[in-house]
Amino acid sequence: MEEPRKLGASVTLLFALFMVGPAQSAPFDEKLKAPRAATSQALRTKFEAHFATFQRKQQDTDPAAFIRDRLAHRQWSDLYFSVQLALDEKTSLKDLAAFGLVARPDGRYTVNLSEYPQWEPLDSRLRRLTNEEVVEDYVPALQARGFRDEDIGALRTYLANNDPRTTVQVEGRQLVETFAKRVQGQRQAGQGLNLQDVLAYRYQKSSLRAEAERRWAVALMDTFDRQRQRILVSFLDEFQSEIVFSVPVEPLNVTLEQEAQPIVSGEYAQILTREEAQLRQRMERRAERLIGGERR
Repeated sequence: MEEPRKLGASVTLLFALFMVGPAQSAPFDEKLKAPRAATSQALRTKFEAHFATFQRKQQDTDPAAFIRDRLAHRQWSDLYFSVQLALDEKTSLKDLAAFGLVARPDGRYTVNLSEYPQWEPLDSRLRRLTNEEVVEDYVPALQARGFRDEDIGALRTYLANNDPRTTVQVEGRQLVETFAKRVQGQRQAGQGLNLQDVLAYRYQKSSLRAEAERRWAVALMDTFDRQRQRILVSFLDEFQSEIVFSVPVEPLNVTLEQEAQPIVSGEYAQILTREEAQLRQRMERRAERLIGGERR
């Protein structure tokens, strides 16, 4: 099977919605800096460790073994962030081809996920199920592979009531508001925008979202027995896709200034409120379609 290529965006959107789950405090921490890699060699060591861990977890009888390991998953999300940041800073990573990161003549980098699944842990593959149209397309194939009616019903119910973008009311909002408070305080003191703080904010937002997606994926897998878990993972393994890291359009400092602009202007509050309302509407439509599909 083939899917449209996945685009690895070089910039994380300032107000991307996060996730719902157990409420966890996530204020901005100015001491928690973004992981940087000055050279590709520094990344190579981390890739070696990640590939070894991933391989070990793949041999586990639990199909969700890797994503159940919070530390291993955090180390991977940090490594992925470091790669994106290195590319944003126009660091050459051409010697990381052994780990699947291939430099293209036009300046882009790509990863073939069929050959290097280490770049796409299970939570990333499960994320496509947040699209209810995709779910409906997958249902016949899952049934043909051994999903029973009760398994399809459980899948629909979980997806109708859970989404990996809806923690903003607790986790995401607190991060945004505490960062905004810091930025506004600095401005009142006559200080300029601290781009290292903005980068730390980008990183903390990325980490929050990654951990929330991990929890969502683990709970989704736990909806099924072990046989259905293996069927679902095997089915998702059949898809062919790649990650594409595009060439940065602007220097990193310009991009960071753009990301921080809604915080600086105070527009972030209205944006958060609007996005929350839009997400609620999407969840209502999704629930109606998924549960309606079950009745049909």
